Amino acid sequence: MASVGDYDIAIVGMGPVGAAAANLAGQAGLRTIVLERGDEPYRQPRAIVFDAEIMRIFAAIGLAEKIAAVTRPLGGSVYLGADLQPIRTFRAPQPADPLAWHPSNLFYQPQLEALLREGLSRFANVEVRTGHDVTGIKDGAIRCSGPDSDIGVSARFILACDGASSIVRKALGVPLTDIGFEERWLVVDTLVDGPMRWPEDHGIPPEVRDGRYSLMVCDPERPATLIPGTGRHRRWEYMLLSGERDEEVVTEPWLRGHIGKWIDPDAVEIVRAAVYRFRALLAERWRVGNAFLLGDAAHQTPPFYGQGMCHGIRDAAQLMWRLALVLRGAAGEELLDSYQPEREPHVRAIISASVAAGAEVCKLDPDQARLRDGAFREAERNRNGAVAMTDVVPPIRAGLVDPDSGGMRLPEFVIDLPEGRRHLDRLLDGRFALLIASTRTVEHPGWAVLGGKMIEAVDPHLSGWLSRLAADWALVRPDRHVFATGAGQPALDAALDRLSAQLHLLTPASTEAAQ
Repeated sequence: MASVGDYDIAIVGMGPVGAAAANLAGQAGLRTIVLERGDEPYRQPRAIVFDAEIMRIFAAIGLAEKIAAVTRPLGGSVYLGADLQPIRTFRAPQPADPLAWHPSNLFYQPQLEALLREGLSRFANVEVRTGHDVTGIKDGAIRCSGPDSDIGVSARFILACDGASSIVRKALGVPLTDIGFEERWLVVDTLVDGPMRWPEDHGIPPEVRDGRYSLMVCDPERPATLIPGTGRHRRWEYMLLSGERDEEVVTEPWLRGHIGKWIDPDAVEIVRAAVYRFRALLAERWRVGNAFLLGDAAHQTPPFYGQGMCHGIRDAAQLMWRLALVLRGAAGEELLDSYQPEREPHVRAIISASVAAGAEVCKLDPDQARLRDGAFREAERNRNGAVAMTDVVPPIRAGLVDPDSGGMRLPEFVIDLPEGRRHLDRLLDGRFALLIASTRTVEHPGWAVLGGKMIEAVDPHLSGWLSRLAADWALVRPDRHVFATGAGQPALDAALDRLSAQLHLLTPASTEAAQ
C-alpha cells in the first residue's frame, strides 16, 4: 500500500462541513488533504437554511458574496394548529444595517457545495482527492481505497467530517449517546411551476402565501412542514405514522396525493423523496488522539430550528484557529482539549431546544394538540402579534472565554471608514483582535505571540457597544466570539494573562520555564 504524508490536516468528507473546514485550513496556510468518497458532489438537497453567523464564516473565507447571490431571506414561520388555523407566528428581525447579513437564509445545498468546492481552487496548499473511500484509521494514520489502489495518508491531525454514519467515528470506537428523540419524517424536494393552492379560510398570512415564510402544520392527523426554497425549489416534510412503510410513502401516487392538497400535482417535479429518522445524538468523545469529530459525525440534531449544518460549520470555525496556533508552534497541543468542552454544551443546548420544538409539532393526541393550540393562541394574544424569531444559539459559557465578561458573539458591525462602509469582520482578518476605545501600546508577551490586531473604536456603533458593556476594550477571538471585555490597562493585562494561560501559548517565558 502506497503512503502519502507530510500533511498538517487530513479532512475526511467534503460535504458542506468538510468543504468549509478545507477553505478555513487553506486560508490559514495549513497543508491539507481532503478525502472524499464520491467522484462528484452529491446532487440532492438536504440542508435548506443557515443563519447569519454561518454567513459571517463564509465571509471570513471570502465566499459570502458568491453564496449570498444564490440565497434568499426567510422572513419567518407560521404554525397552524389542529384546526389548520394560525396558532403562532415568528418573524425574523430585520438586519440592523442594510449591509448586514440576514438572520435566516434559504439555500439549495448542491449550489452551496459547488461554491465551497470551487473556493478550494484558490489554495495551492489544499489537495482534494475524490473517489477515495476511507476504510479505517490505525496508529493515527488513515487507510483508504482509491480509484487505482489503496493508500495510507499521514497527517498531524485528522478531521472527521464524514456525516452521521461516520467511518472515522466507528473506527475510533466512539459510541453515540441518545438524548431521547426519534421520529420518522418523509422529506420531499420539488421544483414547482405554478401558484400554491391554499385552503380557504385558514387565515394564512400573505407572507406565507407569497413564499417569504415557512409553514409548520401542527395537525395531529399528520404533522407537516412546507419550506419555500430558492427559485422553484419547495420542500414538503411529512411525519410518518405508525404502520406506514418507508417504501410505500415514497411512491408517486402517495407523494402527489399529499402534495396535491397544496398545489396542482402536475405543476410539480419531484426531485427526491427520502425517509429520515430525526434523532438527537451526541458522540461521547469528539477527540481521540490526533482525530477530531465534526458535524454529524459528532452530533445529530432534529431539524426544527435548522441548525444541523450550522453546528458543523461552527465546529470547523472554532477548531481551525486552535489547530493553526498549534501547528505554527504558538500554542501547546493541550489547547485542543478545549474543543469538546466548549462546543458540546453549546450543541446540547440547541439540540434540547430543537427536541422541545419537535415535541410540540409532533403531537398526535387530539386533546393534547388542542391544549397546545390554546396555550399558543393565548400567548399570541398577550403579545398582541407575532413574536420575533429569537436566536436559539446561546453564548459560550464553558471553554476559552472569560465567564464573567465574555462568551458572546461580536455583533455584526458595519462601520464607516474613509473608503466607505465596511463590515468590521473584514478588518479583523481572521486574527485575534483588541477593540479599544483609544489606541495604546500593548507589551504583553502573549499578545506578541498571537500577532493580534488592534482596532480603535472610533465608529459610534462600536464605541457605543463598548459603553453599554461598561468597557473600554474587548478581546475578540478569530471566530468572532468575545474572550473578555473590561476597562483599564490592569484589567486588560490580567485578561491577556488568562488568555495566554488558557491557550497554552508558547511565549519565550513559558518555553524557558519548561526547560
